[in-house]
Amino acid sequence: MSATHYSAALTPAGRIPTRFSVRRLGERLAVVSAGEWLDEEHARAFARCVLRTTQEGIRELVIDLSEVRHHAWPAIYALCELEARLSEACCEPVAAAASALLTHDLRAVGLDQTWELAPTVDEALGEMLARPC
Repeated sequence: MSATHYSAALTPAGRIPTRFSVRRLGERLAVVSAGEWLDEEHARAFARCVLRTTQEGIRELVIDLSEVRHHAWPAIYALCELEARLSEACCEPVAAAASALLTHDLRAVGLDQTWELAPTVDEALGEMLARPC
């Protein structure tokens, strides 16, 4: 399986560019990394980046939140909206959330019901690849 890596830059009008790492692992699987800071603005830009990968043919996602060190509740709600949009796009994402607080907050809004929460990207990828076809 070959990997393709690129950064997606999304710049809201008058704002500093926000970059997210996108690693494609084959034609259908990608890892999209959010970075360290996840406020509402960054979460919405991250969601647009993730949704763009679905327009490029990705159907299995690892949403990498493992480096997030600071987040706000509006960002969690933006992730809930992302989950709904991904369901419409027929994706089965896996979220990797390393921090106990972020994992707790994702569970508090029920994202653990539709996303597999794992502490690392490697574990999330393992869970994704272990699923039956």
